[in-house]
Amino acid sequence: MKLVMNPLRTPGIRPALRKFHRPVLVGATISLSCLVCLTLSVRFSEAQEVLPSAFEGIWSTTVTAITHPDWTIDDLFACNCTRETYEYLDQLLHDPANNHLSAADIQQAIRERNLAGITGLFTETAKEYALTYDHADDPSIQCEYFGVFRTVLHNDPILIEQYADHISIKGEDMTSDRIIYTDGRSHPENEAPSPLGHSIGWYEGSTLIVETINVSANIAEDNLPIHNSDEARSVERYTRSEDGSRLHMEFTLIDPVMFNEPLILERTRLLTPEVDLLDAPCESISGEF
Repeated sequence: MKLVMNPLRTPGIRPALRKFHRPVLVGATISLSCLVCLTLSVRFSEAQEVLPSAFEGIWSTTVTAITHPDWTIDDLFACNCTRETYEYLDQLLHDPANNHLSAADIQQAIRERNLAGITGLFTETAKEYALTYDHADDPSIQCEYFGVFRTVLHNDPILIEQYADHISIKGEDMTSDRIIYTDGRSHPENEAPSPLGHSIGWYEGSTLIVETINVSANIAEDNLPIHNSDEARSVERYTRSEDGSRLHMEFTLIDPVMFNEPLILERTRLLTPEVDLLDAPCESISGEF
């Protein structure tokens, strides 16, 4: 926001103002102040008209809303995939030379291509983790809720709620509820890492940008051998389609300990107001019962 210059503190302006009587000068100053206030008020109102409820609602993936009529054939094979994987999927689905492939063949090919693309970015530390990780050590088995990256990449429905100073994202299963601050604050300094870290958000046109830092080491994805270190940070980009029915996410994980370059995964969700979030006890999900 541009600062309004004080004419009384500007060289060359003060002498010119001496010819005005004080009442006239005071009146002009008040009028200018009112004009500035009115301008800021209008801009704030315009922002409020654009932002509220833009991303609100329950959004689902094909994992839980597979029968939804608005999915495309490409969507039905979607995953937390790299952009290169989606390009490969487009070839498999739309090149007549691949018409002999079954749905199972395509799904397997996509899974292998995506895994190869992700593991190709691994550092030696990440490779060692993938070789030694035992699923029996998954902390969610002991009812420990997911960290932020695993929560973002989880495939169950999410509920997004927007408020004046923050956004709330809630999910199912063992995902954690998130708070994303949108009031212009910065990340806190010298804050100890935690499973959810600290998230701030802002808008670039019709896209919501979310940056998360101060995340403790954890599992980053359910079905992929991805683990993050406590040096990881992420950037999420959420863009809603023009008709409001689709929400595209681009998730970038920056972790110099585990990846030689940023890992970028994409996923699209549909607006599903007919869906209710499940609130099952963690013990029934993790198998502790």
